[in-house]
Amino acid sequence: MKGRIIALWLVATVFAISACDRESENTVTAEPIPYDILTTSVHLEVDDPHTQVFRSWEQWSAFWAEHPECDNGCVFSPPYVDFDSSLVAGIFWGEEPNIYPQIESRIESVLRGGETTVIRLREDQSHMVMPAYWHAYLFITFDRAEGPVNFTGVVPQ
Repeated sequence: MKGRIIALWLVATVFAISACDRESENTVTAEPIPYDILTTSVHLEVDDPHTQVFRSWEQWSAFWAEHPECDNGCVFSPPYVDFDSSLVAGIFWGEEPNIYPQIESRIESVLRGGETTVIRLREDQSHMVMPAYWHAYLFITFDRAEGPVNFTGVVPQ
């Protein structure tokens, strides 16, 4: 009887170890990926703080047509993006007091694990406040992946 218990224990241990190995083989490690700042400013009047991912020229051009960048209603052409090879992530902080040249410092990292992209955001590092309110935004572009784009950290909401 004691021999059977030891044999069962050994079999259970082998299965547990092999299950751990299979789980670690399926685990995807997120690695930093390069990204470019496409455009950033404070003049695009997007009031609601949010994030948005653009996967096609149609989405991208429609967004720009809906958001004139100057007070008299003019509509600028959207910056060119090759959506066959790239995606655009937009981060909109809404109306806030800020010094806008520091907007880029809010990106901590852009990571990819498998098809999932994770954009980590952090607090404004400048800690400087302008006497006016701005509509801060930032667009970044990076290599296309079909999976989700998730935003973590200090995400505007």
